[in-house]
Amino acid sequence: MRILSIIYVLFSLTYSVHGQRQSVLKTNKDVYGYNLVPQEKVFVHYNTSLLFSGEYFYYRVYCFNSESNVLSTISKVAYLVLLDEDQNTVFEHKIKLENGLGQGDFFVPVSIPSGNYKLVGYTQWMLNETSRFFQADVSIVNPYQGNQGKILSADVPKDSLDNPNTQGLKGNEFKIVDGNTKTDLKLSTDSKSYGKRSLVKLSLETPELSATEGNYSLSVRKRDAFTKALPVGAKNFSTLYSDAVRSLTKSSGALVFLPEMRGELIYGKIVAKEASFSVSKQSVGLSIPGKTGDMKVVLTDDTGNFVFNLSNRNDSDEVLIQVLGKDKENFTVQIFEIPEVKTQNLEFYQFKISPSLKDKIVERSVHNQIDNVFYSVKPDTLNALTNAFPFHGTEIETYKLDDYTRFGTVKETIVEVVENVWTKKDENGNEVFAVRGYYPTVKKQQNFLPLLVVDGVFIQDQESIINYDARKIKSISFIRDRYYLGAQVFEGLVIIETMTGDYLNSINNSATITLSSLQVSKKYFRQNYNDDESYKRIPDFRNQLLWQPNVKMTKGKSSIEFYTSDVTGDFEICLEGFKDNGFPISIKKYITVE
Repeated sequence: MRILSIIYVLFSLTYSVHGQRQSVLKTNKDVYGYNLVPQEKVFVHYNTSLLFSGEYFYYRVYCFNSESNVLSTISKVAYLVLLDEDQNTVFEHKIKLENGLGQGDFFVPVSIPSGNYKLVGYTQWMLNETSRFFQADVSIVNPYQGNQGKILSADVPKDSLDNPNTQGLKGNEFKIVDGNTKTDLKLSTDSKSYGKRSLVKLSLETPELSATEGNYSLSVRKRDAFTKALPVGAKNFSTLYSDAVRSLTKSSGALVFLPEMRGELIYGKIVAKEASFSVSKQSVGLSIPGKTGDMKVVLTDDTGNFVFNLSNRNDSDEVLIQVLGKDKENFTVQIFEIPEVKTQNLEFYQFKISPSLKDKIVERSVHNQIDNVFYSVKPDTLNALTNAFPFHGTEIETYKLDDYTRFGTVKETIVEVVENVWTKKDENGNEVFAVRGYYPTVKKQQNFLPLLVVDGVFIQDQESIINYDARKIKSISFIRDRYYLGAQVFEGLVIIETMTGDYLNSINNSATITLSSLQVSKKYFRQNYNDDESYKRIPDFRNQLLWQPNVKMTKGKSSIEFYTSDVTGDFEICLEGFKDNGFPISIKKYITVE
């Protein structure tokens, strides 16, 4: 979109960091650009509003452009937090968005007490419009802690705490519940009831000329025996958030939150150990260990603030952030990673249990414990990540040291094996690398050092690598082009990969920072009993028969298969999502396992 391209240029060139995660609109041009960007809204499809300790909370995030009502291309990161009734954070997730879609999960540990909680979803751009966060009620039952005061109600009759909708579903026709009567998308199963460990064939069908292409998520879960908060569906969401909004109008000098348009924004500042050291215009570098890392260099503003834009972190949580240059030891680094959501006057659903429900709680808890014992034979897997080479050069030359005679140190290897790379003394007498470039440079430019990267990490102390044991080195690569990284200029690159790929762990470096995990696409385990004897003796007490967060619907008919477990009762099939034009789809149907 042309407008977004214009706004990205404005944001990257003219905004300065202020405070923890806000930026200043300096000029009228900044204000114009800010006011031009549409606001966003977030919908979260989650598998249940009632969780027990030992269960998984699954979710799919849909981020929309509030003006066009289609999936947003503005933000590349969303945030999901779970708050208790005192607004303390239980978990906060950072979710990678691809074309407005993301997914994640959370395992409920025994450290979280029973109680009522609020789920809040947003993007950083939405922080400029505080009333539009996604909100939903979630309750947790933790039978392993003694204090159940938050949810225990001894005076309430048992019948009022039982879910009345769990009775009498046998023989129920597959009518749409809380669905859209106008949609052409039809959901059906091959039977009304099934036995244990039986195959269920589910069909999604649409007429050939129907415009139901879109993105959907599917949950099949046992109906709870307790009265709980009603989940927010796609149809409810579209009604509650029907009005298109922009951020509140700002003027020059205002503080705003920027959209994370190319990736996640990592904010921080450097602090001088002594007042005589200036924090202004200092170079700060970020590198990520591993082959798929991203490397950045930025300058601090007048008060020491900086911001990095990470577009390729993938599943790596560990980063190295360091002040560059000879005065690097005079500063410490602080990070402000998660944008804090400010919520007011939250109203929590009051989920309650009574002592008479003890047997149901014990049964479900035992089933969870048994299933978790066998989790290792039913693992989820991450989808394959794209390995992107973080450096750009016309040509990279690589020497795999096993192909040559081994020497004791990296310096000896450089001398005897690697062409166009050598070592020399810098102006301070330290030994450093040098790379023969493609083009001659004038004498005053010859003090530029090459960029040294070891296992994806930017190394400033080059002498430590020059004297490093070459028997631990797998390969030495280099690029002869001059390289520009932020405000820094490097005379080529030297890239070293160790045998173990974990050089960062072998050095004492306090600048290593662990970021919040980035929730990325995952392929969830799907039980299969088709001619597979390996699961015959393994108990199967799944309440969640299927969670498929990425159902892509096209014209015609799609089939989805899954197996029932050893748990009997009534199960809810819930399809939530949106057509490509933003029209919401909410379909619920039921099957019985006997």
